[in-house]
Amino acid sequence: MRLLSITKLPAMTIKTTTLFTYQPLDLILGGQLNHIDVAYQTYGELNEDKSNVVLICHALTGDAEPYFDKEENQVGWWQNFMGDGLALDTSRYFFICSNVLGGCKGTTGPSSINPKTNRPYGSQFPSVIVQDLVKVQKALLDTLGITHLHAVIGGSFGGMQATQWAIDYPDFVSNVVNLCSSLSFSAEAIGFNHVMRQAIINDPNFNNGDYYNGPRPDKGLSIARMLGMLTYRTDIQLTKAFGRATKAEGDLQADYFQVESYLSYQGQKFLARFDANSYLHLLRALDLYDPSIGYADLKTALSRIKAGYTLVAVENDQLFKVPELRKSKQLLEQSGVRLTYHEFASDYGHDAFLVDYAFFEKKIRDGLAGIPADSEEN
Repeated sequence: MRLLSITKLPAMTIKTTTLFTYQPLDLILGGQLNHIDVAYQTYGELNEDKSNVVLICHALTGDAEPYFDKEENQVGWWQNFMGDGLALDTSRYFFICSNVLGGCKGTTGPSSINPKTNRPYGSQFPSVIVQDLVKVQKALLDTLGITHLHAVIGGSFGGMQATQWAIDYPDFVSNVVNLCSSLSFSAEAIGFNHVMRQAIINDPNFNNGDYYNGPRPDKGLSIARMLGMLTYRTDIQLTKAFGRATKAEGDLQADYFQVESYLSYQGQKFLARFDANSYLHLLRALDLYDPSIGYADLKTALSRIKAGYTLVAVENDQLFKVPELRKSKQLLEQSGVRLTYHEFASDYGHDAFLVDYAFFEKKIRDGLAGIPADSEEN
């Protein structure tokens, strides 16, 4: 197999490679995919023995670029966490981040061209789950010549991927850092996703997912994003930011309150960077996450984990709520996992792992280094 060169890359040059060209990827829920394009980015320097590699797994609508060079005049989704001496320390670690299978930012997904039809996959794109995403990430690392990961880190949907890495490849991973993600999605969270899916599939332009040659289901996708935003933040943060303030020239039937205008803006902004079909597929992958798939039961799966495991919960997370994180903590401990658990409050709720550097800095730094906490933080 030809190995790709991954010494330090030119700043912000997104890389793409094609995997599964000789043998297709068999998907867990059925079907196959081959000639899978994977977009990835690297940061920092790979050391001589390749012992400083950290895989970053992005959240639901993230991409392969958590950081942009200052000269690029852009902001990555983990911009303030990454750099020389920061929590994601590029002077110490070599970071790899790839766009997930099913996404729409360079990796094969529903909007990609199906080689069998020479048209976008659309409704023909098969269902994918977290285990499939991790298989593609592992194939990428194999191609890059990486034989071990110092750590895997991810928040939210990325935390699920990080957990599955430690289960499926226990000898490959030394440390796992899971930020704001439980071992499964709650009934309430699945309910939120259901409403978001309904907004998209009932858009008149959805056309069963085959909308690429015509108008797109922008209204449905925008509404779905607005609902999602309400689960990512807290009532405290929204009250501080907007309260009941109104717009100077508000329309009583539209964006009268500033919080309404904020949500509408977020919904419209989302349309420029995401595909409705990718959103549907990845939402369902969230719903379906079950670490025990392929194993006798959950305890058997979790007992495979050899890595040191850091789990961070936010008390007022509206999406991955604390009872679910505490339940995950208990299950991991009962399965013999070397666990460090942190719990704290943040006005930003679920989005805290993306923006609340002061709270997360030491937890990320220690988790990547494999330093256990002296005691739980409550």
